[in-house]
Amino acid sequence: MPTVQHQGARIHWEALGQGEPLVLVMGLGCSSAMWFRLAPRLARHFRVIVLDNRGVGRTEVEHFVVHRVATMAADVAAVIEAAGYRSAHVLGISMGGMIAQQLVIDRPQWVRTLTLLATNCGGPHAVLAPAPVWQLLFDKTDMPPREALECMRPFTYARATPAERIEEDHVVRLAQVPSARGYKAQLYGLLGWTSYFGLQRIERPTLVVHGTEDGLIPPANGRVLARRIRGATLVELADASHWIHTDQPERTAEVVRDFIAGRSCASP
Repeated sequence: MPTVQHQGARIHWEALGQGEPLVLVMGLGCSSAMWFRLAPRLARHFRVIVLDNRGVGRTEVEHFVVHRVATMAADVAAVIEAAGYRSAHVLGISMGGMIAQQLVIDRPQWVRTLTLLATNCGGPHAVLAPAPVWQLLFDKTDMPPREALECMRPFTYARATPAERIEEDHVVRLAQVPSARGYKAQLYGLLGWTSYFGLQRIERPTLVVHGTEDGLIPPANGRVLARRIRGATLVELADASHWIHTDQPERTAEVVRDFIAGRSCASP
């Protein structure tokens, strides 16, 4: 079980597959186990590296109140180095997409290409879901874990996604429920964060993918990111919501694979 010590934390990471390195950064309150659909598909073409962010999974943190986005971005760089690389393709979903944005803004030399799934730029320029949906992110810490997942379900899965597939996700998440403290530390780290003014400095090839049914981070956010990042490619997937890689696993993997394969020469 590989780990790397970084800024008061022991970051857990794993790798599978062969090829150019591709790091997958997970979203709020979820461990890297939630890449179980996408990681094997991408590992047919890349050396896929996954990590548990601070506050979740098998990553251990000594002392914390808030997990800042910049700190978690630095963790990703530490994992890339620990895996034996000087740079990697970086993909992040939701909060993981925010971490990925911060990484390429702070440490562009670590990023070959950038892929942003179902995420936003934070701050006043982000397009928020209706207040009751946003409030659920705070209220769910007082609910039993399964009830919390069910409350979020209408806003995070597409209408056409089979119930059996969603239940498979829930089983994986319920096996590694974060502590309330760890979850809140991640959530509080997003408050006040924004990448908006740094997006125009991004020079790495960028792919933005958003589900047209996303009820947690509305699709308009993908368009904001694509407009702000020079030369970014925007793909909007029908029959996909926030958990885009569950709603459309094959299509998501195909879009990511084709984008990176066409830009392998972007390696610094």
